[in-house]
Amino acid sequence: MLKGFIQTSFIDWKGHLSSVIFTGGCNFRCPYCHNRDLVLGHQSMENIPMDYILFTLHKYRHWTDHVVVTGGEPTIHAERLMSLIMIIKKEGFAIKLDTNGSCPERVQQYIKEGLVDYVAMDVKGPVSQYEKWAGVDVDNQKINESIDTIMDSGIDHEFRMTVVPTLHQESDIQKVADRLKGAKRFFIQRFRPTITLNTDYQAITQHSIEEFQALKKKYEIGAI
Repeated sequence: MLKGFIQTSFIDWKGHLSSVIFTGGCNFRCPYCHNRDLVLGHQSMENIPMDYILFTLHKYRHWTDHVVVTGGEPTIHAERLMSLIMIIKKEGFAIKLDTNGSCPERVQQYIKEGLVDYVAMDVKGPVSQYEKWAGVDVDNQKINESIDTIMDSGIDHEFRMTVVPTLHQESDIQKVADRLKGAKRFFIQRFRPTITLNTDYQAITQHSIEEFQALKKKYEIGAI
C-alpha cells in the first residue's frame, strides 16, 4: 500500500513543512493524471516499510510535525488507511488527507473521529459529467456527499481543480466554483503535459501563464 515517501516538502501543505506518504492504486482513470506509476504500476513498486517511515518522521520531528497522506487514492485502502492514520496520529503528528471524494463514508469517519486535521479534495469538473473527467463510471451522489461532508464539517480544507485545455471549458470552472461557494479554499491548478495517464494528453498545450493567472484571479476562493 505504501509506495512513496518524501521526507520533507514545502509544497504539499501550504504554510507547513511536511512529510508526504504516497499510497498506490486509484479507482479513477483521469486521462490527464500525472501520477501514472501510482495508478497503473503500483503493483510492481516495492512497499515502503512502516517502521522506516516512523523512524524518519521522528528523525525530522524538530522541523516538522505535519504529514500528508496522498496517492493514488488513499481511501480505497479502507481499514489499512485507518490503521496508518491512527498510528501516525498517535505519534502526535497533524495529518492532511488528499482524496478524490469517491468514498464519502470514510472521509466522514476520519473527520468524525478526529483523525485528520486538513482535507484536500480534487474536484475533477462539474459533478453532472464526472465520467468525462474521471475516466470511469462514477457515483455522482458520492462526490456531492464528500463535498458537503467536508464543507459542513468545520475542518480546515481545500478543493482543487486541474484545468486541462480542450477537456475543460471556462464554463466548467464557473460551475465548480459555484458548487463550492462557502468552501474555505478553492484552487485551480495548471495542467502539466508530462507523464499523463493517457499519453495523448502530453501533446496538449498548457494555458499561458497570463491566461492561467486570469482564471485564478476570477474563480479561486480563499487564495492568499
